[in-house]
Amino acid sequence: MGTTTALEFLQKSKDIDVPPFCVVYGDEAFLKSESLRRLRELVLSDDDGEFSFTRFDGAAVSYIDVLRETSTAPMFGSGKRLVLVDPADAFLTQNKDQLEKYLDEPGKSGVLVLQLASFPSNLRLYKKAAAQGLVIDCRALSSKGAAAWLEKRANKVCKIKITHDAAEELVDLIGADLGALDQELRKLALLVSPSQTVDVGFIQEHVGSWRQKKVWDLVDAALDGNTAEALRQLDKLVTAGEAPVAILAQIASSLRKMSAVTQLFSEADPQSPPLSISSALDAVGVKPFLKAKMTEQLKRLGSRRGRRLSELLLRADFDLKGGSKSDPRQILERFIVQISSPELRNFERLR
Repeated sequence: MGTTTALEFLQKSKDIDVPPFCVVYGDEAFLKSESLRRLRELVLSDDDGEFSFTRFDGAAVSYIDVLRETSTAPMFGSGKRLVLVDPADAFLTQNKDQLEKYLDEPGKSGVLVLQLASFPSNLRLYKKAAAQGLVIDCRALSSKGAAAWLEKRANKVCKIKITHDAAEELVDLIGADLGALDQELRKLALLVSPSQTVDVGFIQEHVGSWRQKKVWDLVDAALDGNTAEALRQLDKLVTAGEAPVAILAQIASSLRKMSAVTQLFSEADPQSPPLSISSALDAVGVKPFLKAKMTEQLKRLGSRRGRRLSELLLRADFDLKGGSKSDPRQILERFIVQISSPELRNFERLR
């Protein structure tokens, strides 16, 4: 079938002949989950769904065990057997040659699916899989792409209407993590009447107020070096049911802009007129009503910590999306300790 994005795959009709070898890869957990669910629906018949599905841990399973399972006829029903190796990054590394051979003569009784964090296009296996199997790209969407997805999902799944500006506002508040956005959208659907359209004001009233205040309090405490208070604010958010990946997304939405402002100051030409924080905030797209708050935070942040933010955010995001086996809350706590570190508070202030 070739290569496709997860969104394209999920929008296709149910009349899809799934090939014997599939790869689902990327860092967007929601898209991977939805793609795997759809593959299971397409491959397994209603009466053999529980008996013809096998999941292996790629770090522990042998190639022989996987091959044996894909070659075994389903116990019940008329469908095929679905064999999922998840996660399969270590499995692929150890069995590249065997998997290439498998593609030439795949099992006739089953569909083998590898769930990967990444799948470089320069691999021979990638090229063979794209030519003879199905490769589903589940990499994260941009903020603009997430807002467009949100508009469509609101109408199709939740049966509500949301304006484009409201979708962008929700992404600004929650981040581009589709799982967290889907969860918030379902909450909103319970508050909206059939004839009502969700606009920016509705989002700010029902989503942004309490959560945004707590995130600002958390960031303020961290920038002041008050680690204990920052961790208390994190506890309030987690206790209220906020997902760690969504909390990081909200923290990151402001910290990334601070990091970008710091970069602008670092790259400023000393021969040019001095750069102001206000003009730098305009350059990175900070909304007018947030400029005063972020200006104060930037003055406390300073250039030294500002230069580290991008690196620390990238590591925390990677760990939360499967790069670490640590508890998600522990990953967030470690991140907060890092950005409020006493060593990093000895900084040169921004102008």
